[in-house]
Amino acid sequence: MKVADLKKAGSAWPTLSSSAGQPAGESDTALLSDAAFLSVRAIGKTYASRGSDPHEAIREISFDAREREFVCIVGPSGAGKTTLLRCLAGLLEPTKGSVHLGKRQVTAPPPEVAVVFQDYSRSLFPWLTVAGNVGLPLKAKRLPRAERTKLVTESLSAVNLDGTGHRYPWQLSGGMQQRVAIARALAYQPKLLLMDEPFASVDAQTRFELEDLVLRVREEFGMSIVFVTHDIDEAVYLGDRIIALSKSPCVVTRDLPIDLGPARNQLETRADPRFTKLRTEVLKLVTGQSAPAASAAGAGH
Repeated sequence: MKVADLKKAGSAWPTLSSSAGQPAGESDTALLSDAAFLSVRAIGKTYASRGSDPHEAIREISFDAREREFVCIVGPSGAGKTTLLRCLAGLLEPTKGSVHLGKRQVTAPPPEVAVVFQDYSRSLFPWLTVAGNVGLPLKAKRLPRAERTKLVTESLSAVNLDGTGHRYPWQLSGGMQQRVAIARALAYQPKLLLMDEPFASVDAQTRFELEDLVLRVREEFGMSIVFVTHDIDEAVYLGDRIIALSKSPCVVTRDLPIDLGPARNQLETRADPRFTKLRTEVLKLVTGQSAPAASAAGAGH
């Protein structure tokens, strides 16, 4: 089913080539300035704690993202990826620096941003039906009931959950519950979708299906996506760019364009030698390993 009715704003957004930035020496590109849709400028986050030393989670992070761009953020466990995402969503105030959507600084959750969390079982209300969960944020928009119903139906259809609106989350599989969470975000019609390791708790086959689903709805809805993941293969498969973070307190170690083309296929893309090369490069960034000693054994052959 086509979901043109859910792309009211998206149809006007231009498709822009991937580009991004960090300070010289840390990036493959320059900062985007006025071309950026999302601008992150030197943000840091330190948690104060009574009776113990402050904990610096983020030292300094800067990057930009354009409209319709898919940016993946990777880093070691505990690097501060979720803290960063919460700062982008306006759910957490940075200790320093700033986040802007267009020309407007983010100081609270912006109305054009939706978030999909990792723990779908906690993000859905078990006493509400699937349709009730998807439509709940729309009530804050004060939309007429008929329009809310239309958006809920079309969003569920977009994630292949037609006919499930009367069921409850606990009656669905884990993968279906995560689709409900994605449908709720789509119904809200965001310009920016933030996703925090959303597929970490599903099996491999379901993960592949959800990855392709997110790529499809990104194109259909014309939204920008910032996607936090610990899975390097997933980041390379999904992203237009990868922002690699150091261990905590994190900084950006690399802003890497992913030149695999716009069309991705689970079999063909992952079999592409370029995919393997990019995966290896990102793995070295995340683990801090250097390139394997070039076949010293075979150097003389």
